[in-house]
Amino acid sequence: MIFVKNLKSVSDQDWTTTDKYPGVRWKFLIDKDFDGSSGLSLGYAEIAPGGDLTLHYHSPDEIYVITNGEGILNKSGDLEKIKKGDVVYIGGNEKHALKNNGKETLEFYWIFPTDRFSEVKYLS
Repeated sequence: MIFVKNLKSVSDQDWTTTDKYPGVRWKFLIDKDFDGSSGLSLGYAEIAPGGDLTLHYHSPDEIYVITNGEGILNKSGDLEKIKKGDVVYIGGNEKHALKNNGKETLEFYWIFPTDRFSEVKYLS
């Protein structure tokens, strides 16, 4: 199976949000629940200025590809500034958070080595 998508191709998909992560919204690009893919789940997220993907962890590894903005990555209490062009690797079960402390929207892709994002259990 081979297919091509971009953010405009999922424009009819509603943004997903939750009160647990204020100012954060996301869409799915590659995910078995949406397109029959397997082995990887890829999504696109935005964090509004002041928004916070609060401290959490999950068993699969994860990668962030930062495409716009800047923020603070919390790695179990160790803080690091991230910005457009950065790629972040997060090992399985590593506590992490991402806060937008900038003036523009922090945008990034996430990648999980799993068929479905719905299989990833976020724990605090």
